[in-house]
Amino acid sequence: MNGVSIIEAAAGRRILLVDDEPNVLSALRRSLRGRGFDIATAGNGEQALAELRREPVDAIVCDMRMPGMSGAEVLKASIALAPDAVRVLLTGYADVESTVRAVNEGEIFRYLAKPWDDAFLLQVLDDGLARKALERERDALLALTEQQNRELRTFNARLEAQVAQRTQELQASMAELRKATERLKDDFAGTVRLLSGLVQGRAGLTARCPSAVARHVRAFAPRLDLAGEALHDLTFAALLQDLGKVALPDALVRQPFEALDTPARQLLLNHPQIGRISMASLASLRGAGEILGSVQENFDGSGVPGKASGEDIPLGARALRVASDFEQYLAGALTLEPLSPEQAFRRLRQSRGTRYDPRAVDAFLAYMEQPVTGPARKVLMSSANVRVGMRLAQDLVTGAGSLLLARGYVLDEGVIAQLRRLEEFSGEFLWIAVSSDDGVEVRVGEAVAP
Repeated sequence: MNGVSIIEAAAGRRILLVDDEPNVLSALRRSLRGRGFDIATAGNGEQALAELRREPVDAIVCDMRMPGMSGAEVLKASIALAPDAVRVLLTGYADVESTVRAVNEGEIFRYLAKPWDDAFLLQVLDDGLARKALERERDALLALTEQQNRELRTFNARLEAQVAQRTQELQASMAELRKATERLKDDFAGTVRLLSGLVQGRAGLTARCPSAVARHVRAFAPRLDLAGEALHDLTFAALLQDLGKVALPDALVRQPFEALDTPARQLLLNHPQIGRISMASLASLRGAGEILGSVQENFDGSGVPGKASGEDIPLGARALRVASDFEQYLAGALTLEPLSPEQAFRRLRQSRGTRYDPRAVDAFLAYMEQPVTGPARKVLMSSANVRVGMRLAQDLVTGAGSLLLARGYVLDEGVIAQLRRLEEFSGEFLWIAVSSDDGVEVRVGEAVAP
């Protein structure tokens, strides 16, 4: 028993010895003497069962052949009275069939033939008691495990209920936070609209433009993949695009851009930067300010303030420029007279790729259900007036009929220089037909030869 002596294992164990022969009972007592067992005896089956009813035992050693009840019957009946007892059967005859039946029906741990070996009997009792002790430990552990499992299930159920309750509370809190956030957003948007309305009184010719521009950008900017916060910033930039005009003189903001002299134009072109600086103090408007600060940049790099070009210009600023200029064309803020929508669309097409981002123009025209390209128009110009990027509307030939450049050719700086030298050395004046709707703006005055 792992170093535990038989005496130590037997200490406090009660054993019932059953035999109808007194000398056998005495011999059994002598075999177990000094081993620490508490021994009880019975001379027949009825006495044995009465003893079991009086006090439980840890082991039963019973003779097989007795008058009245046999040992097998006694051990079988003892199961109900001492279910955990170690049962040992002593048999003095070779009745294999009866012994096997007794072992099976009486839950017998071992059977020993008479005469028995004392050491072997002790070893059998030691093994049986040790096994029962292990079984009790196992059962105790199983019971403890089941109890802990029940407690764990109870704890988990309580924890799940607490988690569910806490989750419900958090969801309610999140819902309230979302409502509060939406209210803040609505309040902020309302504040921006209110501020935009206040600015209208000092915006001059563009007083009614911001609200219309804001509607435009919210409708067509998603075609440029502008959404979420970027779209909010763009909308606020549209609503507050005239913020910087508050500090400008009324006379300046009430005249078309084409009617202003150069210093006045430079002063007016600077108003988006003033608005940008004013909006930088509010974190929620900082993104809108960055868009507004780049709205006067041209796609070809000829704009202000930093002469940025192409993709270096914020996409929101490129979209805002198209929608804002369209509304300002209609309001007469850019040209000497207000333009019709068709004329404004033509201006956007003419400056597609120079002043405006082609993608932004195309998205805006698609939103307005207008064709990207308008009807082709020819304008006759001299070599002194043509510019880089213009496209020939027809073949360019000399007076003698020689072809110089084919229709559709896009003029570059080197070709323009060669055409001017040709005129200078030949003395022949060239009328150059260019398309006014090829992405290069053509002003009426430039169609007149010098």
